[in-house]
Amino acid sequence: MGIPTFDTWAATRVTKPQQISSLNDSVVGIDATYYLENSAKEPLVTALGGFPLALESGIVRELKDLQTIGIRPHFVFNGLDHGIDDDPFGPSLASAINNAVAFETYESNQAAQAIQVFRSSGTDLNQQLLLPGNRRLTHALGTPTPAALSEFLKKTLHKHGIPFTVAPYSALAQKLAYYEKHPNHFVDAVYGPSELFLYGVEKIITKFKLAHQPQDASERGNPKKAPQLVPESSEFLWIDRRSCLEELGRIPSALFDDSLLLAGSKTLVPFPPTNKPTKIYPFRDVVNLLAGTGGSVVSLCNQYSDDEEVQRLDYLDRYKRAVAGIRHHVVITSEGDIEALDKDNAPSDLHDCVGQRLPEELNMYLSRGMIRPRVLNWLASGTILIFAPYDGGDSKVYQDLVRKQLEPLRRQTLSLLADSLNRYYQRKEITTKYWFDPKGSSKVNIKDLLPSPKDSIASWNVKEDAMLNRRQTLGKAQKQSPELPLGSISFAVRSLQDPDFAAATITPPTKGQNVSRIIERLYTTADSMQPLQSGGEVCANAVWRFLQLRGYIDRQHQLTAWGKVLDSILSITGSQTEQEKAALLAVELMRFGLLNADTMFSAYSGAPSRSNDIDKRNCMLVSRVACLGRLIHQPRGYSGPLSRHLLAYHSMVSAVQASMRDMLEMCLVTMFLEGGVNREREDWMEIALTLPLFDEDSCALGVIMLHYLDELFVREDPTSEATREEITARSQGWVVYSDFKASQQLAFRLWDAVYQGVKVANENGEDIKDIEMWDEVDQWLVQRRLSHLLFSSFAVLGVNAASSVLDLIPGNFNSVVLESGKPALVEFFAPWCGHCKSLAPVYEELAQHFDFAKDKVVIGKVDADEHKDLVRKFGVQGFPTLKWFDGKSDKPEDYNGGRDLESLSGFISEKIGVKPKAKKTAQSAVTMLNDQTFKQQIGGDKDVLVAFTAPWCGHCKSLAPIWEAAASDYAAEPNVVIAKVDAEAENSKSTAEAQGVKSYPTIKYFPKGSTTPEPYEGGRSEKDILDFMNLKAGTHRTVGGGLDAKAGIITSLDAIVGTLTDGGSLASVSQQVSKAAKDLKDRYADYYVKVLAKLSTSQGYAEKELARLEGLIKKGGLAPEKLDDLVSRSNILRTFTGKRGEKQEL
Repeated sequence: MGIPTFDTWAATRVTKPQQISSLNDSVVGIDATYYLENSAKEPLVTALGGFPLALESGIVRELKDLQTIGIRPHFVFNGLDHGIDDDPFGPSLASAINNAVAFETYESNQAAQAIQVFRSSGTDLNQQLLLPGNRRLTHALGTPTPAALSEFLKKTLHKHGIPFTVAPYSALAQKLAYYEKHPNHFVDAVYGPSELFLYGVEKIITKFKLAHQPQDASERGNPKKAPQLVPESSEFLWIDRRSCLEELGRIPSALFDDSLLLAGSKTLVPFPPTNKPTKIYPFRDVVNLLAGTGGSVVSLCNQYSDDEEVQRLDYLDRYKRAVAGIRHHVVITSEGDIEALDKDNAPSDLHDCVGQRLPEELNMYLSRGMIRPRVLNWLASGTILIFAPYDGGDSKVYQDLVRKQLEPLRRQTLSLLADSLNRYYQRKEITTKYWFDPKGSSKVNIKDLLPSPKDSIASWNVKEDAMLNRRQTLGKAQKQSPELPLGSISFAVRSLQDPDFAAATITPPTKGQNVSRIIERLYTTADSMQPLQSGGEVCANAVWRFLQLRGYIDRQHQLTAWGKVLDSILSITGSQTEQEKAALLAVELMRFGLLNADTMFSAYSGAPSRSNDIDKRNCMLVSRVACLGRLIHQPRGYSGPLSRHLLAYHSMVSAVQASMRDMLEMCLVTMFLEGGVNREREDWMEIALTLPLFDEDSCALGVIMLHYLDELFVREDPTSEATREEITARSQGWVVYSDFKASQQLAFRLWDAVYQGVKVANENGEDIKDIEMWDEVDQWLVQRRLSHLLFSSFAVLGVNAASSVLDLIPGNFNSVVLESGKPALVEFFAPWCGHCKSLAPVYEELAQHFDFAKDKVVIGKVDADEHKDLVRKFGVQGFPTLKWFDGKSDKPEDYNGGRDLESLSGFISEKIGVKPKAKKTAQSAVTMLNDQTFKQQIGGDKDVLVAFTAPWCGHCKSLAPIWEAAASDYAAEPNVVIAKVDAEAENSKSTAEAQGVKSYPTIKYFPKGSTTPEPYEGGRSEKDILDFMNLKAGTHRTVGGGLDAKAGIITSLDAIVGTLTDGGSLASVSQQVSKAAKDLKDRYADYYVKVLAKLSTSQGYAEKELARLEGLIKKGGLAPEKLDDLVSRSNILRTFTGKRGEKQEL
């Protein structure tokens, strides 16, 4: 930003220092973009993505110094885009190219040089970057654009009580020019770029030079020991218009302004003849060139009318638009109105010079920071620009994400906003352009996106009292803090676990809310409520609306399958803002099919590089999940390993997060636009910060996890506790300002949460790719994480308050175990202990077997990590430890028996004289085969599908419920057997060996009458197995055990009957069917003959009989064999009625 050639000239000619004390008791308007461009840089921000780690502390320190001097800063941010940008993709492309060079340097083991490349800021815009096609970039390199950091700065300013305003368009025209020149002098001085001269500003502060006392060596680098300001030695640099005019030979002010424009800035590109690759004119030469034409830009353009660039740019027209845009720029007036400067003389086509005007109400929300300008820019400009991410975005998977998968979300977000505005905006055409394919844009007219889903989410108007009551109930029930924030994702999801509360949240529109007549008719006037008031209730209703739009909540305000997945992840991650964000993004990435270990960025460095393919795959998946979390780091610049591969993955995370936040903000703003929220308020920024997804984290946590796991691979014993401890200790040296062990713990916890979510998604019928791989990676990771960092298996398995095992804590231990007079078996377990995990299901079943005898015995457990005092009190040395208490003393008896159900049950029975009562379980439909029964079953008159399994095999465990379901589906088929062989059992090992089984599960099909198997290589879903067996055995089973529309049908007879509909005579068809049926052994051949006989006496028999049978089926209560018979006969009857294949839905 700024006018580069002028800035170079002014630095040595007219820039003056002045004591900073002269600004005492002054309001200084600060251009936020210029401030960020000139703040201290964090070189590795673009190598990691996300918000900076150290920038906040530097900004806060400087602002406190300014306040100490007596300066009152007021920041002004740019609002909507304005003017013409010839190269909108330039900055992002430049940053990506610079990053690519830096990563190549880094991978060449030149870390110090790489940091210098990352640090490159390119403030000298005379530096040209040549791209393919001789295209030149003249943008700042490397560092994030100020626009990318503006939300970070807003949050920092608000947090520390520094006021700010977001301008409708240009910050320069707003308080920095308008208020500086206002009669009331709202600001006393301005700090910003030289472009401010174009807006009539007379004096500009260009730099603060704050002096500090030297620090002791012991204090350097300590963020808590900031160097002390020396006000008397501090100064600022400034330039003024009068000095510039004098230095340039007392030129007219108009000539100075036009020379600034022609010199080139964001406002107007440089006059082409002064900006050639071979020569760039110094500012003084630009002034002389214009002065040579009498100061007329029109004459100058005519003089160079043959210049190709002057022609291509239509430079004179651009100049005139730039002048009009400056003179009549749109600002917020002192009265709060949005209007053009010198509006009485503004041209009618001002929108072409500045930008399309939006309703004043939207500008108000923008000016207070409640919403970001991104979506408003789309609507105002009619263009969505998709910029290159820091990694470059070269991968197809990223480009498909932003072009195909996120485009529907952007359109839905736009339709939400437009649906609440004037019809003009509802008819706008929106063009989406991509940096990687400038010519491959997509277009849509907003009218084709309407009606928006606005009305479908209008029933969320829940008042704060109801929320607080539910929050209190939720806290008591789940032993959580009652302060679960309103507006958090955790509260939104968990509050709906109660169906009654969920139903009660279906609330009428608020009084005065602008909704469709259809919605309005659903509620009486008496039902109308007052507008939402508090920030908490506003944010909570916005989040609920957003979650409904994204499919986590249905129209009845109940959690959907994906809502339950999100709930399961939140139950482990916790409810802190960054944890909620990680949970939501994990589910979104699942839904987009991007949370996996696929090879996505093969051209990028930084992927796992050691060990075998399985280890590298597992490391990649764990690292990608960790990318969703936040590295625990001091407010210092990052210094540690990098990975362009994970930066690329972070780019996808970032793109998804931005789309989610856009939609969330539009859910919020439409509530205001519809009149559903009280607008008389001051908590605009609090609302913005309360809503989820404000902060953006880097990929640093994923990077350090990748390097930790990668480092284990080169050790002889990577899974030993000693190796893990050593690598963890060494890892702290990789990222010196982070808490590595705590960050590692966070990453493992995040893995546990996401893994649980994957399992819940799979259980709820969602299509999760490579579900078996997730199980494998989890088992692999257990062996590579520090023991004390493992989390409770009970949490991962979802065991909750419904467990029959009593949780014992210091608060209830004495009364339940020592003083109740009732004996107790107590397990002391550690969440990280593998043996404890193995015992957990057995111990739970034990407690269930003695549920009926709760008045005689307690079966409980103590979390040894949580309650170390109890562990020490009873001398527990290892885990799990089981102790028997008699209920009268604190002298327990150690249990030293077996850890199987039979041994534990026998021990308790012997102690209390009561036998356990096992809960009845359904008999398995799977036929278990051993060495003897295998020979009897195979080769007979049945088709047999056999799974060879091992009790320790994770894939076998995953297959078990599916296999059971398939066996149940074939329970009514007498000639089909779904069987299983325990390949490691003593009585079946020989069979597994004879069948050549080497891995598990191995599935083989044995046709009837044959002992030669056919390997099963199909999918492992219930439907896959049924499809295979139906084909092989000639059956017609469907998932759930029913029959398909072809059951009972005899193809040869069906073909004959089909001729009836083609004009064949009934007598002829009957004769043919009767003859053919005699040679068939199918039980339903006679039924064809019977139906034809009935038709000869009753023409409507088939229709009437079909209706009768369908009625019986629909009524239910039929035995399985009877139901199969009715379905088969119904299928045959449909042939006679001409409704073949139209099976009735049950």
